[in-house]
Amino acid sequence: MDISVVTPSFNMLSYLKRCVASVADQKSVQAEHLVMDGGSHDGTVEWLKTQTSLLSEVRGDNGMYDAVNRGFRRARGQIVAHLNCDEQYLPGTLESVVRYFDARPEIDVLFGDILTVHPDGSLIAYRKTIRPVWPLFSLPPLYVYTAATFIRRKVVEDGVLLYDDSYKDIADLEWIVRLVREGYKLAHVRQYFATFTITGANRSLNTAAIDSEINRFLEGVPWWIKRLRHQWRLVAWAEKVLSGCYYQATPFEYEIYIPGQSARSVFKVQNASWRWRWRP
Repeated sequence: MDISVVTPSFNMLSYLKRCVASVADQKSVQAEHLVMDGGSHDGTVEWLKTQTSLLSEVRGDNGMYDAVNRGFRRARGQIVAHLNCDEQYLPGTLESVVRYFDARPEIDVLFGDILTVHPDGSLIAYRKTIRPVWPLFSLPPLYVYTAATFIRRKVVEDGVLLYDDSYKDIADLEWIVRLVREGYKLAHVRQYFATFTITGANRSLNTAAIDSEINRFLEGVPWWIKRLRHQWRLVAWAEKVLSGCYYQATPFEYEIYIPGQSARSVFKVQNASWRWRWRP
């Protein structure tokens, strides 16, 4: 098995179907897709019973990250990934990832870029990142995205893969910082790997809850990083500018699944921005 993709699920059947389709149509890759459902009551449980190509489990959990951890423990792939229901892989993503890992056996974790989109599939913004470097990534916000993150099995076997599920919103930030501090070899490629749909109900929009968790997280950040947090953010901004995070040539295209369509729809972008201009 080349890749195991783990998707946590709870009452998001419409989005889950598109997420699953975006994994299933990846070519030339052996991929298993594990859906960890928290006990949905919107038809998801019944739908999962009809999907023999999926490995699914339905049970109560301690939140999204607990569900993902269960999937990680069951995963059999040489590469492991976390893709939420409101996210999709772009065409060719998994093939590119497998090819990259095969060519660079020293790399443990690979990051790519994402596109944020509206529920109808139209573009909100492009989001490019840089390779995580400590201490730049010890301060929120997190500049990398789980939908565009792929982990070699070595990290699973070392026991570092699992999220700290006492965090409900920023466990991915804590996990990235832990990887960097543990000395794993991280790499980034300038390629859009996935889309992230801003539904209006995303947990990332719950700023009050996130702020509380960030305050807790910052308690473990060294004082010299916190005291110079504004300077470190300027360093991160400069690195992103120099690496092209704020520029995207146009026009360009992307293909994703949208409501009511059984095949990917093509979106042609004439103007694009890195800024989130979300509309409900």
